[in-house]
Amino acid sequence: MSTLVRQLPHARVPEPVARIWRHPLLGRALRTLLAFVGLFIGIKIFLRHNPPPPGVFAQGVLLGLLYALVSFGLILIYRATRIINFAQTEMGAAGAVLAVLLIKVHHVPYLVAFLIAMGVAIVSGFTVELVVIRRFDKAPRLVLTVATIGVSLVFAVIQIFLPSWLGAKRLLDPVPPKTPFSGLKFHITPLTFDANSIVIVFAVALVVVGLWAFFKFTRIGIGVRAASENSDRAKLLGISTGMLSSIVWMLATVLSSLGMFLRIPVIGLPIGADVGPFVLLFGLAAAVIAKLDNFFVAAMAAIWLSILDQSMTYFSHDGNLGSAFVLPVLLVVMLGRRGRASRGQDSGVATWSMAKEFRPVPPELIRLPEVEWGRFGFLGAMLAAAIAMPYVAGYTQQILASVIVIYGIVAVSLVILTGWAGQISLGQWGLAGVGSLIASAVGYKLHADFFVTLLAAGIAGAIAAVLIGLPALRIQGLYLAVVTLAFGIAVQVFLLSPGYFGQLLPQGIDQIPRPKLYGRFSIDGPRAFYFVCLAFLVLALLSARAVRRSRVGRVLIASRDNERGAASYGVSVPAARLMAFTISGFWAAIGGALFTYQAQTVNQGDFAPAISLLLLTIVVLGGVTSLPGAMLGTAFIGLLKYGGLSAAAQLLASGFGVLLILMFWPGGAAQLYYGVRDLLLRKVADRRGLVVPSLIADTRTDVVDDQVEAAEALRHAAAVATLAPERAPEPVGVPS
Repeated sequence: MSTLVRQLPHARVPEPVARIWRHPLLGRALRTLLAFVGLFIGIKIFLRHNPPPPGVFAQGVLLGLLYALVSFGLILIYRATRIINFAQTEMGAAGAVLAVLLIKVHHVPYLVAFLIAMGVAIVSGFTVELVVIRRFDKAPRLVLTVATIGVSLVFAVIQIFLPSWLGAKRLLDPVPPKTPFSGLKFHITPLTFDANSIVIVFAVALVVVGLWAFFKFTRIGIGVRAASENSDRAKLLGISTGMLSSIVWMLATVLSSLGMFLRIPVIGLPIGADVGPFVLLFGLAAAVIAKLDNFFVAAMAAIWLSILDQSMTYFSHDGNLGSAFVLPVLLVVMLGRRGRASRGQDSGVATWSMAKEFRPVPPELIRLPEVEWGRFGFLGAMLAAAIAMPYVAGYTQQILASVIVIYGIVAVSLVILTGWAGQISLGQWGLAGVGSLIASAVGYKLHADFFVTLLAAGIAGAIAAVLIGLPALRIQGLYLAVVTLAFGIAVQVFLLSPGYFGQLLPQGIDQIPRPKLYGRFSIDGPRAFYFVCLAFLVLALLSARAVRRSRVGRVLIASRDNERGAASYGVSVPAARLMAFTISGFWAAIGGALFTYQAQTVNQGDFAPAISLLLLTIVVLGGVTSLPGAMLGTAFIGLLKYGGLSAAAQLLASGFGVLLILMFWPGGAAQLYYGVRDLLLRKVADRRGLVVPSLIADTRTDVVDDQVEAAEALRHAAAVATLAPERAPEPVGVPS
């Protein structure tokens, strides 16, 4: 609206109105009022036959305040480290789960359990910052963000084992426990509330005022603001950014834990259940609407989104439907913005797209027989192992192997989008869900040919990816990541829901049959279908390799590393990014279509947003810019996920595995792979007596320095001979 006022000088906006609109306090109050009035009017119009009663709006306000606490923690961490902390809800839930167990199992007083939960939050925040965040201080922001996913897995395992550690003999019910404030009750049609609701309002109000005073008047708060604007300049001024980072992480974890703890008396907290990305989504969406900067706007946005969520739940009796409406809200907000989304010069945004590029085989060695035989031998061994796998594996392992190969196809699509185009996608498995829906509609309902079905799914995925990629023309990094996360959730809870698109999905116990290719070759068995998936994985790899070597690939890399520099050479950066979204969406949707034929049904639970985070973890573990790395990451996750481990052991191994690999090899498994390759190439070069500067530059020995000097001398002599071939060099020191 303020942009509209500036852009329409002929609209004859009265000057008093424009002055009030731009006022820091009155303008904010007016914009907030208009936002909520617009929401209420929209709800009344859209739900005119079943408008929610006042109690539903009150419930939305209360839950929105709890989402706001999560949002505050996300904003604090973003200010300090320029990342999204995907462990925000898990870190806070650990202390809240501990408090519930202490109250219900050991009958610890409510206030004592509250103090213990806050103490656990402080220790958790300090430990994570000291052990993980400082270790990745110089790493790209994408790597650090994936490290927080590993942290969230570790805290999820802690929540699973907490009941047994504290002596719970049976599964605890999620019914809210009694508190000192449970006696006072009041009724707002159609719900009954107690004084715990009033506690939430006062607690959030105190937090907002406290955060404002903290950043306005305290030395630590001012230091955090300075470090968030420019951490390098803050260090030069003598500000201890490490200490400030620890304080921020402790404070953010306390805020999240407070939100989870206050949630217990109102709606309860399931023990052993993952609060997951659904709670995180509302906090993230509110933080993004607030530009990851303004606490007041984040609180109002969280309440606004929560009221919308509760209204849709009341209307549809579907507790997850409101999550789907976060996507259009974010799209409207993001597309309506211009310029940078944060107030400071964000020195960390570029490092979201900066990733380690691995050089190809040097041209001096690529034609050598031993190098060529080594390359073909390695590829042949990998292909032979992939072909032999279903013959040595059991029936169940053959089925699971197809799933891993499909994950590999989607991982290839993510390398194109995130590794080469620099666009962070947290909803890639949602694009696979689009392909799954089309495969069900075209292949199962319309009985189309298998390859026609896959082509239709790929085209639908490409179109969906372009529609989601349109905000990428205006927003970058973190903000686009949140939009794609909302897209992945919307696909699961809305697009794949039998209640909304049941006519396109199998009904009841119906199964989607696997067809005979060309009417002759049956792919009904797990082994045959595995080879079909493997063939499409090879096609995806060849397609991605062709893209990387084409002009499109070079443009993607150039625009990823230096957008303005690429544009100065006449490169159409938006067109290149949309092309990356198109190709990526095409292959992700084909992977989803194959997954539908593999499962022979479409199940909402199979397309959970957590799998999108798993796929991002796969490519970062393998090496986000490397196709071989993506395959290594897929193999690692496959062995972990289907290696016979329990669910808790899988989470624990995944979390610690992610952290350990990224700590020692920030470039992922591809860094180790290419390191071994370069070591072997150096041996070949030494045996041949060749000097390869690109390989020599990685070592710092005197022998190498002598080789470089000798090579430079030879090049200089050759240049002199070329420039003056008829003139022999004169002896030095001999008079003519």
